[in-house]
Amino acid sequence: MERIIQSLNRLFHGNKRQMLTATALVFIVYVLLLAGIFSYYHSEDAVTNKYIAKNTSVKLLEPEWDAVGQNKAKASEPGMLIPKNPYARNEGHNNLYIRLKMTVSLGRFDSSGRTPEYAADFDNNDRRLNSILNAIKMLNGNTTSPLFGFDNQSAQIENWTLDECYNLDYYMENKGKRILNDGTTEQVFYFYYVNKPKNGENYEMRIVKPQEETAELFDQLEIPVLKKDYLGVFDQNYIINIEAQAVTVNPAESSAVSVQKNNFTEN
Repeated sequence: MERIIQSLNRLFHGNKRQMLTATALVFIVYVLLLAGIFSYYHSEDAVTNKYIAKNTSVKLLEPEWDAVGQNKAKASEPGMLIPKNPYARNEGHNNLYIRLKMTVSLGRFDSSGRTPEYAADFDNNDRRLNSILNAIKMLNGNTTSPLFGFDNQSAQIENWTLDECYNLDYYMENKGKRILNDGTTEQVFYFYYVNKPKNGENYEMRIVKPQEETAELFDQLEIPVLKKDYLGVFDQNYIINIEAQAVTVNPAESSAVSVQKNNFTEN
């Protein structure tokens, strides 16, 4: 500021009235520019953070998997029950809509050390994926039921057509199968936590308040007893990965899945 005053003094040859007028104009322009910059960044911040929930505000929980299931999975054998019970908790301060992302990944089929008939009979990714999905079960007291429903249940499970999700707490979006560049295969599902009853994509997502939890998506994997159903699937490399995702609730918007699904970042 001192340099500016010295420059103005030289410019106006010591005329104080002209110097004061010029200084006032510079100050006014400075204030207007500052106000404009502040308003711009404030507006951008409001738009950017409209729907994004902080990563730490939603947490995936799988207590049975952490305590027992992951150790059982390392020694998988026919007839085994492997506990795995994913659900999410809102650990933030805002109301959230929550979905669970499930990715079923198949490693490249490995027939090393096997007979030629092994690869001929079992090297089929549709069979592998459908068999894994069919093994995912929900508990209801002492009984179990499948998470996924299939049409066209012929003798060959690779010909089954995935139809629906039987867990009425969730709406399922099936993103389908894809082969990755490394030759592995994956299938991705999004499960939106919703109010009952279901009504296509127009039913409402359920608000999860701070410190509340969603229902469990499923409870366990039932590994087939018969070796003809086990071989080529559960003795191969596969992963069932679950991720919790959330967006903050905007009361001005519809809670319909068809609206809210667009606010999630697909990855």
